[in-house]
Amino acid sequence: MTDARGARVMPGMSPLRWAAFLAVPLVAALVVQQRLYEQVPAGFMQLVALAAALLLGAAIAMARWPGSATAAAGVVSLLLVYYCGASSTLAFVLLTGAALAIGSVLDPRLAWPVALRLLAGLAVMVAVVGWLLPFPVHGSRTYLLVAAALCWWRRDALGREARMLAEGWRELVRAAPRWLLLAIGAAFVASLGLWLPSLNYDDNSAHLILPYQLLGDGYYHLDVSTQVWAVAPWANNVLHGIAALFAGAEARSAVNALWLLVGMNGAWRLARSVGASEASGLVAAAVYASLPLTGYFTTAMQVDGASGAVLMHLAATLVAAGRTLPPALAMAALFALLAGLKATNAVFALPAITWLAWLAVRQRNLSWLAVVGGCAILLAGASYAYATWVTGNPLFPLFNSIFQSPYYPSADFVDPRWQTGLTWSLPWDITVDTGRFGEVYPGAWGFALLALLPALLLDAARDTRSRWLLLWFAASGIVMFAQVQYLRYVFPAMAGLVVLGVAALGRDTDRRLLATAGIILVFGNALLLPTTSWMARENPWQQLLRSGNAASARIEAQMAPARVLLERVLVVDARACILVADAESPYIAVAGGRAQSIKSGYDPRMSKSYQWARADASGARWREFLDSVAPSHVMTGAAGDAAFSDALVAAGYAVQDREGGLSTWAHVDPARRGCSGNLERVRDEAHRRLHPRDTH
Repeated sequence: MTDARGARVMPGMSPLRWAAFLAVPLVAALVVQQRLYEQVPAGFMQLVALAAALLLGAAIAMARWPGSATAAAGVVSLLLVYYCGASSTLAFVLLTGAALAIGSVLDPRLAWPVALRLLAGLAVMVAVVGWLLPFPVHGSRTYLLVAAALCWWRRDALGREARMLAEGWRELVRAAPRWLLLAIGAAFVASLGLWLPSLNYDDNSAHLILPYQLLGDGYYHLDVSTQVWAVAPWANNVLHGIAALFAGAEARSAVNALWLLVGMNGAWRLARSVGASEASGLVAAAVYASLPLTGYFTTAMQVDGASGAVLMHLAATLVAAGRTLPPALAMAALFALLAGLKATNAVFALPAITWLAWLAVRQRNLSWLAVVGGCAILLAGASYAYATWVTGNPLFPLFNSIFQSPYYPSADFVDPRWQTGLTWSLPWDITVDTGRFGEVYPGAWGFALLALLPALLLDAARDTRSRWLLLWFAASGIVMFAQVQYLRYVFPAMAGLVVLGVAALGRDTDRRLLATAGIILVFGNALLLPTTSWMARENPWQQLLRSGNAASARIEAQMAPARVLLERVLVVDARACILVADAESPYIAVAGGRAQSIKSGYDPRMSKSYQWARADASGARWREFLDSVAPSHVMTGAAGDAAFSDALVAAGYAVQDREGGLSTWAHVDPARRGCSGNLERVRDEAHRRLHPRDTH
C-alpha cells in the first residue's frame, strides 16, 4: 500500500504515525552515539541482559505454559522477600492491608478502583498518625494490634479485594501475557533499589529521623533546630514511620515497593483512560517503571516518585469522570496526599483543583466542594499546623523572608546550583547533559520523553483528552522547572507525559511495531539506572548477587560509613549525644534526635557556633564550644580541623572507632561519657511545648 506520493506505508498507519514510531529508534541511536552507556558498569549491563534473557525464555515457553508470566512475577517477589527481609515484607503486607481496610470503609461498595481505595486509606493513616506525632503513643505493639484489628474487622471486604485483584491478574495473563512480561521485567529493574540498605544522603540526614524517633522514643520531637526540614510536609516520612513500627526496625523497602506498584498501576490507569489498549497500557506501565528516576526512587525516601504516582491516579480519575464530579472522599485523599508529600505539589494540583471547582460551581454542588476542601485540609494539615505552632512559618523553612521565623535566616531558601535558566534546547540538554540538573550523571533523565515527543504532539492534535492532559503536565512541569532547574522536582509531570506518549504511540500502530518500540524504550532506559547516583554507579548489586543479603552490611560500611559509626556508638550507649563534625556526611538520622550536625543547611545555629570556634587560633573557643555542647561522642571527617582535634585531646577525648576515613571520639574516662542532655533537652520541641514545666 502507498500514500498519495507513492511512499509505502503499513495499512492503518499514516506517514505521521510512522514518523512518530521511527523517532524511538532514532533517539535511542543518538543516545548511544552520545556514549551515555559507556559509564554504565558492565556488571549492571550483564544483570539486565540476564533478566532480559530469562524473560525471553518465559515468552517462548508461554505457548505451552501460560503461567510463565505468573512464575516470573513470583521469582521477582521471592528475590524481594530475600533481599528486603521478612520484617519489611510483613510491614508491606500490613501497610497495604490496613490501608485497603480503611479504604473499604470510605468506599463500602468497592466501586472505586482498588488503587484509589488504597491511596485513600494511606491518606487517612498519614493524617491520624501525623496529628498524633508529638504524643508518646507510638509503639510497635500498638501499631500491630491496630493493623490486625482493622484487617479482621474488614476481612470480608479484604477478601473481596483479593479476589478482584486475582481476577484482574488472570485477565491480564489471558489477554496480554507477553506484554505483561515486559512490565514484570521493567518492575524487576526498578525494584533493584529495594534490595539496598538506606544509603541516600537525604535519607540519612533528614527523612529517617522520624521513623527512628518513633522507634526509640514513641513520639516525634518536631526538632527544627537540629534539622530544619523536620516539619516540612511529612506524609512519606510518616508512612515510613508506620512501616518501621510494623517491622520493629527501619523498613524503607516496604513503602517504596508500595509506591512503585501504585505508580505502575497509575500509569496503566492513565493510559487506559485515554483509550489505550491493554497492550499499550502494559507498555506504558513498563516504560514508567524503566525510567532511571523511577528506579532511583526505590533506593531513597525522596517524595517525587510518590507524587508522580498520585498525580497519574488523579489525572486518570478526572478523565474517567469526564464532566461529572468524582467521589468527594477519593478526591480529598488524592489532594491531601499531594499536599502532604510536598508543598510545591500545589503547582501540579492547581489545574485539577480549578477544573473541579468550576464543575462544582456550574453544577451548583458547593457541598461537594466543601467536603473535598474540608477533608483535604484535615487529612493534609498536620505538618503545616505543627510547623506554624513551632516556627511561625507553615512552609518552614521556605519563604522565611515573609514569615521571619527565628529558627532560620530571614531569607528564601534558594540553591544557586540549580538556577541555570531555561533554553529551547532543554529537551536535548536534559537527556545528554543531565548533570547540569542534579547530582546525577548524563542519562539519568532517560530518553523516553524525547523519543515519545512526536507521538505525544501528534495525539494531542487529534484527541481532546490527550490535549488537555498534555497542557496540564507540560505547563505545570515548565512552571516548576522555571523556578528551580532540578531534575527530581519535575519528575511527576515527566512521568505523566511519558505515559501519554506511550498511549499515543500505541494508537493505530501495528502490535509488532509497538512491541519493538516498547522493548527499545524499556531496556534502553532501564540500563541507565546507574546514572542516577554515585552509589548506583558503584553497582552494589554485584556484591549482593555474589554474597547474598549478607553483603548489605559491607555495602553500608563502604558507602555510608558515618551511618555505620553512629550505629556502633548507639549499640554501646543508646542515649549517647553525638556531635557530627563532618559537614560532608551529616548522617544524624539513625541517632533519632541524639546527634547534631555542623552543616549550615540543616542546623544553622550549631554551624554558626562551630565556625565561631574555628576562627580562634588559640583554641580557647573550642574549649568553650565543647563545654557548651557537652557531647558524649564526636565524629570527625578525614579533612577535619586540626585545632579541633587538638581541643578534643585536651578535653580528654580519644579516637574510639574508625570507618571509611571518619573517626568517632569519646572521653578516655568511661565515667565521663554520659550525656548531659544539652544536645537534646532544649531542642525537643514536642516535649518542651507539651510539658513546659518539665526540665527534661
